[in-house]
Amino acid sequence: MAAQPVLRPTPEEDAPTPAPLALLTIPGDTPEDSDTYWLREVYQADRVPQFTLRAVLLGSGIGALTCATNLYAGLKLAIVFPIAITAALLAHATHGGLRRLAPGVSGAPLSPLETCCAQAVASSAGYATGGALISVQGAWLLTTGSHPPGWALLAWTFLLSALGVFFAVPLKRRLVDHEQLPFATGTAAAVAIRALHAPGTGARSGTRMLGVGGLVAGLVTLVRDGLGRLPYAFPFPGSLGGMPLQQLGFALETSLLPLGGGALLGLRLTASWLLGALLIHGVVAPRIFAAGIVPADESFLGWSLWPGAAALTAASLLHFALDGRVLGRALRGLFSGRRAAPHPVDALQVPGRWVLVGVAVLTPAILAVAHVGFGVPVAHAALAVALSFVLCLIACRVTGETDATPVGPLQQVTQLTFGVLLPRNVEANLATAGITVNSASAAADLLSDLKTGHLLGAHPRRLFLAQLFGALVGAAAVVPLFYLLVPDRSVLGSERFPAPVAAMTASVAQVLSTGVGSLGPATRAAMLWAGLAAILLTLAERRLPERARQWVPSPLGMGLACLTPFSTALGFFLGALAAAVTRRLRPSAGEGVVTLASGLIAGEGLVGVAIVLAQALW
Repeated sequence: MAAQPVLRPTPEEDAPTPAPLALLTIPGDTPEDSDTYWLREVYQADRVPQFTLRAVLLGSGIGALTCATNLYAGLKLAIVFPIAITAALLAHATHGGLRRLAPGVSGAPLSPLETCCAQAVASSAGYATGGALISVQGAWLLTTGSHPPGWALLAWTFLLSALGVFFAVPLKRRLVDHEQLPFATGTAAAVAIRALHAPGTGARSGTRMLGVGGLVAGLVTLVRDGLGRLPYAFPFPGSLGGMPLQQLGFALETSLLPLGGGALLGLRLTASWLLGALLIHGVVAPRIFAAGIVPADESFLGWSLWPGAAALTAASLLHFALDGRVLGRALRGLFSGRRAAPHPVDALQVPGRWVLVGVAVLTPAILAVAHVGFGVPVAHAALAVALSFVLCLIACRVTGETDATPVGPLQQVTQLTFGVLLPRNVEANLATAGITVNSASAAADLLSDLKTGHLLGAHPRRLFLAQLFGALVGAAAVVPLFYLLVPDRSVLGSERFPAPVAAMTASVAQVLSTGVGSLGPATRAAMLWAGLAAILLTLAERRLPERARQWVPSPLGMGLACLTPFSTALGFFLGALAAAVTRRLRPSAGEGVVTLASGLIAGEGLVGVAIVLAQALW
């Protein structure tokens, strides 16, 4: 059967199709209905420019800036800013300023899809390329005392980021198009771009709400992080189980970013997150401290990440096992050649042969760099690449549902695996963990950007190319900067660069170098119980009747509670609760809630980046 033709606009349809500001999901009773609606009502085809030279160049410049600031922030504070929304706003504002300064050179205003393309390049460059430098490569320097060769680190960073981009492609149709997972940052970026480009009074209203949220969050961030006049959190008074609530992480954060994120994620997930935080930090933590498993002067999160990683891994793998037929179709699509497309939308996706060629080229190159540059045996490097594909599946699903990419827990899975296979090879343990960090970050970031493009009607294949180019830009910018900021081991752990994530990663690698037995009995038992609980919750939310299913706690939210302080979980829940109450009291306020929440996320990100940049320059 011949492939169905892609629907093309008639001459009367040359103008961009309307993209309502409140459109957060694509209507349709079945996946086929949603595809048809998207193709007819949302997809812009070639009506507006998208993958243009100026969009790519603008995104590259912003990406170079944001990857530099995120690297600095990660080494100093272990903070990574939401690059997608920040990049979209920067692209729009920067080009607007250029048009005022040189209108003849800058040309017409950016189209919404050009802004989307620019933010995809910048997001790939600023977010998906530097995570492993902050954690794994910092730990490598702490452990070995020296940097790997420059050529190896540059090639390593780009190749693994590109591999993650290719790994995410088969998941796009399922997670973005059909399940329509929230991907809160991607959704917020789409809302922000629509508000910036919407015509008439609607645009002014959307921009005003976006501006109010950005201004409030920006001022709070400036007062807190820039001027030091506001604490990061107000601790709760009292104690629990003989432990001060402050030490258990019970506090009210002054960061408004969790409030914005919670408003986009919804009540079920954030309530599950808060419930898990109450259990792990309010019930388990006092017992762990009292038993002496974690010393009173150490962070409980260093221990709780183990059951959290077990819960997230078990839930995500079971999700895909239960969707085995769907996943199988996605994987078979890579090898089906010119198989007839079941829907015209499939003709717009990244071709399976591109993925095959990309993985076939990147994998041998990664194995060569891993062996020559990092001393990893070829067979073990190949296993790490295969494992990273499975972990990319987990990262993409968790990011879609929670907007938090579980790079840390997945890194621990890799470190645990190679702690067993290569028990006394710390260098191989770290290098294989780097495969997971880079590829999982890039895969999740691509799907988040594709979510933005899906809501705006962008061509998915062009966004894929933008993301791939961004990985190249990010590697070229961030690796030399890493060598400049961290010339030797003595810099890490200093007052300028405490590098907490690198220190934790190095500690885990050294512990696991002796094998799984190095974990205490309580830790192993906690991982077992957390994994079993996640499996039961996943089965319940998939098998129970619809009416009962909404009351089942999200296993991903419960697992994430093990990885964040209670104060963060509380912030997300309060944001979701405020949004739900507002929508209940004023049903017409749904559009404003989403735009305001996007402004809160964007405002803190923009001002936070500016503060870090100013500190770096001074």
